[in-house]
Amino acid sequence: MKVLIIGCGLVGKGLAVSLRAKGHHVIGTTTRDSRIAEIQPFCDEVRVLRGAEQQKVHQAAQGCDAIVVCAGPSAKKAMTPEQRQQSYHQILVETAKSVVSAPVNGPIVALSSLSVHGAAANHLEVIDESSPLTDDTDASPRCFQAAENVYGTAAKERACIFRCADIMGADDPPIEDKIKMAHTYLNGSVPFHDEALFYRVHQQDVIRAIEFALDRKLTGIYNLTHPQVPPSNAAFFNQICAKLSLPDLHFRNELKGPSRSVSVDKLLGTGFQLQHTAPESLV
Repeated sequence: MKVLIIGCGLVGKGLAVSLRAKGHHVIGTTTRDSRIAEIQPFCDEVRVLRGAEQQKVHQAAQGCDAIVVCAGPSAKKAMTPEQRQQSYHQILVETAKSVVSAPVNGPIVALSSLSVHGAAANHLEVIDESSPLTDDTDASPRCFQAAENVYGTAAKERACIFRCADIMGADDPPIEDKIKMAHTYLNGSVPFHDEALFYRVHQQDVIRAIEFALDRKLTGIYNLTHPQVPPSNAAFFNQICAKLSLPDLHFRNELKGPSRSVSVDKLLGTGFQLQHTAPESLV
């Protein structure tokens, strides 16, 4: 199978390695010439393009059997509403438009986010794929929702969307380092929701879920995290702040998130099993 991976970052690069090891031909993309040498050992071909560049995406997709969209906004450039407004639409929505219109008839697998729910479903005991989505105007949930709609409308019969929790593992810095950086560069002020549950998913399980979806030709929307209920952002992060002898973080509550249990029953019901993901816990 010939697969185009849009975005060779934390997940995309690892996916390329896994697919090639299984004999598939991988075309990987990056937005910068400076990353070609880094990505080349993991891919059969490397293309420099942005997902919003429809013609370049279509050229890269020629002859491909499937497209996987791993491209997502950089956390470093998403700490304010203004930064999110500038980048999320191009990276998420315009990429989706390029992909669904590409000359490929095979599967499309795209990564979305649990942030699409915002706080809209926090009145429920359990949040699943059918639960209400937020009407928050912040660019993060708004653009993730819009991208999902593009895939669901134009490629419903072949698109699989994973609403991922925070992705950890591989080159992702440890939580302790992220908290230190938040204090150093953001004065301890972060856009996250203090009461939202700190759901995470391991990079390797995201890769495995994508490959599972390609093999089984899964379609539809699936939550991708662990079934256990984790602590809230405030409880978990501030426990680590105390351990590091740092002040508590200030949560600006710009990016609302689920504060109720998130169900992964739909994905687990397909036969997929998590192997690398474990919930965070309070000491």
